Amino acid sequence: MYNKEIERKWLVKRELLPDLINYPMSVIKTGYLSQVHDSLMVRIRSIDDELFSIDLKDSGTKVRNEITFNITKEEFDISFALAGNKTLSKKRFKVPSSVDPSRILEVDVIEELDMILVEYEAESETLVDTIFIEPWFGLEVTEDFTYTNIQLAYKKIQ
Repeated sequence: MYNKEIERKWLVKRELLPDLINYPMSVIKTGYLSQVHDSLMVRIRSIDDELFSIDLKDSGTKVRNEITFNITKEEFDISFALAGNKTLSKKRFKVPSSVDPSRILEVDVIEELDMILVEYEAESETLVDTIFIEPWFGLEVTEDFTYTNIQLAYKKIQ
């Protein structure tokens, strides 16, 4: 399925972050079959060990094209092994915006890097650009390639 991914991303001020235990959480495992310098990113993903996909993404940051195909658990497991060390696991918490609860913020806790990021994804740049900046948002890193998930997976193995 084709999708235009439109999102912004921030670091988090941990001391101001709401208690995440109060929000729905998913465990996401990701593996990368492409290299960090490739213009096309090939990612495999498992959500709660129930949903499995392979995604093709172009090299954008805030706006990029994405094609997703559902795969089986067996296909995921084989592909995940092929990813080698280029993997990333995170807990994703869905936190409603304090100003507009219909807008859901995704807080990613990446324990292996001791990092917490928050992102907001929407159907249009207008929606993404008008998200309320919560007091617990830190530095915006949307356009910083070092905070893309593939870069974080590589950072983990360096």
